Amino acid sequence: MLLTLLLAATTAWAVTVTLFQATLEGTSSVKVEWEVLNENGLTGFDLYRKGATDASFNRISAITPTGQRRYQYLDANLYRGPASTSSTNGGPYTYRLIVKAATGEQTYTTVLSQSPSAVQRSWGSIKSMFR
Repeated sequence: MLLTLLLAATTAWAVTVTLFQATLEGTSSVKVEWEVLNENGLTGFDLYRKGATDASFNRISAITPTGQRRYQYLDANLYRGPASTSSTNGGPYTYRLIVKAATGEQTYTTVLSQSPSAVQRSWGSIKSMFR
């Protein structure tokens, strides 16, 4: 009976996120990283971003699990692209990770610890015009 309870508890919490953080990379990109303890029953990740004045989160990526346990996404679209995919209104930026598993979804949120300055945002906008 105890073994059955332990197996049920392990199955219910099959995916455990041990790290979720966002850090500024250069002048116009954010590196979002996360790590999972195991990938039992994992079906995918959805990554969202929200700027300070955005009304809601916008999905910026859907990631298929690869078995590597540690994932990263380089968000290079902070200052360019259509309004549905970029936040031109500035930070702080909040990232949301939805972990999809056979047992349901888990949501994690992190805030970019440092926001780009006005100079960095301007330089990022100028560079994005030439990409």
